[in-house]
Amino acid sequence: MPRSRAALPSALLLGLLTLAGCAGLRTVSLPDLELPSSWESRRSALQAWPGYDLRGRIAVARGDDGFSGALRWVQSGSKARLELDGPLGVGGARYDLDPATLDGAALGQALGVPVPVASLRYWLLGVPDPALAAEESLEAGTARLAALRQAGWSVVYARYAPVPGTRLELPQRIEVTREGVRLRLLVEGWQGVRP
Repeated sequence: MPRSRAALPSALLLGLLTLAGCAGLRTVSLPDLELPSSWESRRSALQAWPGYDLRGRIAVARGDDGFSGALRWVQSGSKARLELDGPLGVGGARYDLDPATLDGAALGQALGVPVPVASLRYWLLGVPDPALAAEESLEAGTARLAALRQAGWSVVYARYAPVPGTRLELPQRIEVTREGVRLRLLVEGWQGVRP
């Protein structure tokens, strides 16, 4: 593997190590609720969610560099825990993220662009970060986002899927891009989180 290809995941993981922590999160079943049928009400309901546990696969690419692996994102209030595992479970790390202490410099340096970690908690749910201006494009005939532009990033929601055991439909395939950086996410499961 060329040195530059190995440097991207190492720098990304090292950058995430500098972030502060959270602990003591318990996963629970998501509530059996149905999201509102209007976009404005759906957006508000999801932006107010206190927490969730997302599991899936991620692929990150920047030019000829990149990596892929398993991802787990556990959100509780403003804090999150990120767990990454490499292909076939080789290599892995756990990082605790707290936007209150996040400067983003190391992570931004690794990817070559600033990464809005605080916004990701909302983007994963299919809504914009309420603290930032956004351009929204809805799926025809639905109250769901098809695409979003925010903080210089483009977020495309290629597919939504029902969450087993609930009446919810949440994003399943998400692509986030900016200035030659592309993150692709395939969500394999959602759970609720109780702080």
